[in-house]
Amino acid sequence: MIVELRGRLISKDGETCVIDVGGVGYGIEMSHRSLDHLGETDRMVHVFTHLVVREDAWRLIGFATRTERQCFLDMLQVTGVGVKAGLALLGHLGVDGLHEAVAAGQWKQLKEAPGIGAKLAQRIQLELSSKWQTAGKDSPVGVIENPATPTTDEVLAGLLGLGYTFEEAQAACKQLPADLVDPGRRLREALRLLDRTRGGIHHGG
Repeated sequence: MIVELRGRLISKDGETCVIDVGGVGYGIEMSHRSLDHLGETDRMVHVFTHLVVREDAWRLIGFATRTERQCFLDMLQVTGVGVKAGLALLGHLGVDGLHEAVAAGQWKQLKEAPGIGAKLAQRIQLELSSKWQTAGKDSPVGVIENPATPTTDEVLAGLLGLGYTFEEAQAACKQLPADLVDPGRRLREALRLLDRTRGGIHHGG
């Protein structure tokens, strides 16, 4: 496994670069933010990498920091996120922006990245919110209070499956009593809240 490279930057464009390491040129795919971080060509650089092995190709993905690489690997665990989508998200928001958007439930910021649709943006936010908000001291952003528990995540998923938008589902979940822990009862209470506040929250179906 190739996990990092140190060498001379030979060339770069909007999506890739070539680094000479001991006379061997490595072609590396990176986000435009990380490519900008490398600076001008013909200088020594250090990149962290992840090798993606497919039947038809091997792709070496590069990152400016270990944290950026871990962020990318986390996103690959979400169904529908591949190399192209992961790099697009990193290029659009950067590591800090991604963590902050996911922690705050701002999935629409993710949707602004090239090739990221609303459903995929919501899935990324839903699946990574708990993980990133409890990332610990090595997280690229500060510790953010997490309003969502695993039980709340289940209720969110249930409401989304019933056709409510993410904003509607999240607004209802934030109003649930902290001492109400049973997922079924929480879902029923969330539906009751949505019905009661129909004047301000409308069904997404």
